[in-house]
Amino acid sequence: MFRLSLLALAVCLFASCNRAPEKSLTIAVNAGVEGTALKTAAKEWGSAHGTRIEVVELPYANLFEKVQLDLSSRTGAYDVIMIDDPWFPRLADGLAALPRDPDSDFVPSCLAVCRSGGKNLALPYVGNSQLFFYRKDLFGKYNLTAPKTWDEVLSAARRIGDGEKMYGYVMRAAAGNAVVADFMPLLWAFGGDVLDAAGKPVCDSPNSIEALRFMLQLGKYSPPGYAGFNADEVSAHLLQATAVMSINWPAWIAAMDDPSKSKVVDKIDFVPMPGERAAGVGELGTWLIAVPASSKHSADAFDFLFWATDAAQMKQAALRGNPPTRRSVFQSPDLVAKFRAFPAQLASLESARPRPRTRLWNEIENTFGIYLSKANAGAMDPAAALHAAAGEIGQIVQRTQ
Repeated sequence: MFRLSLLALAVCLFASCNRAPEKSLTIAVNAGVEGTALKTAAKEWGSAHGTRIEVVELPYANLFEKVQLDLSSRTGAYDVIMIDDPWFPRLADGLAALPRDPDSDFVPSCLAVCRSGGKNLALPYVGNSQLFFYRKDLFGKYNLTAPKTWDEVLSAARRIGDGEKMYGYVMRAAAGNAVVADFMPLLWAFGGDVLDAAGKPVCDSPNSIEALRFMLQLGKYSPPGYAGFNADEVSAHLLQATAVMSINWPAWIAAMDDPSKSKVVDKIDFVPMPGERAAGVGELGTWLIAVPASSKHSADAFDFLFWATDAAQMKQAALRGNPPTRRSVFQSPDLVAKFRAFPAQLASLESARPRPRTRLWNEIENTFGIYLSKANAGAMDPAAALHAAAGEIGQIVQRTQ
């Protein structure tokens, strides 16, 4: 009996030693609709490829912190990571280069933010760019066409707002990312920028100051307290039919046409950003997926990356709520029939502009946003606010030189 037990143990140990190790991938995703679609795709890929999938779902700020720590320490905790495109310059050094080039179906603006040092280090998964939302029924009532310039936006805000006794415009101007996101399309349209080609602050140029003064003019037709607004407050005013126009992200489109949430079903339309001195461009907000250089399963990770971003899978992600990054998916007849804003989204994405490509953007954006919000709240003159912002941004840049 003892000999039989030893024989059974030996057979068991031999089988264990010769058994193929279990295949696995650990994927870090954003806790939101973008991450939900990728999580579903990962489970499907894992089932088809006999691979155990572990999904680590993290809130936005925590995702950046965890991913940055893993890439800098090269622990290999994750095999696939989601990256918001402004993070990319700071994280690029820790990413593995793609084993082959992406195909030409990707929208160029989305693909451009995946490159560093002449290498493709990620693939674009979610094609976000800002759109201009406006009440097409009220524009029709006043014989106005969709605004093509910011001056037309201001004129329409005044005319429709006064005529309908409602807010002609609504924007977010809370300190930090919120106010910067709403200001960037104005800044670019007026010929301004945050940094020049050498990375030096130019946010207090005459064009930039003019853009901020114009923003304050729009503020006269916005709800009281807008200097503390984030995306939820802006969207609430549109949904409740108390405001005529705003900048917003595609994620809010579905709510506008949902009778359980909206008083403006089929009354809101979407167009690319108005221009002024320069052509109008929206801010790019593309989510990328990449493989850390320290991944222990990079071959499988890249296989998943290319599979999740092919046309068939991206169409499924679009049906789950993610704007695509491929032209063919945006132009799919059945998707265009289902998502009426797709033509405007593609037009916006084609010309969309990323935030300055610097490793310092998180810190710069926070500083810039503080002073923009103070100006909108009436606490600082626009010129003084931008001069102060430029001074502090200059110090941030100098500290890293």
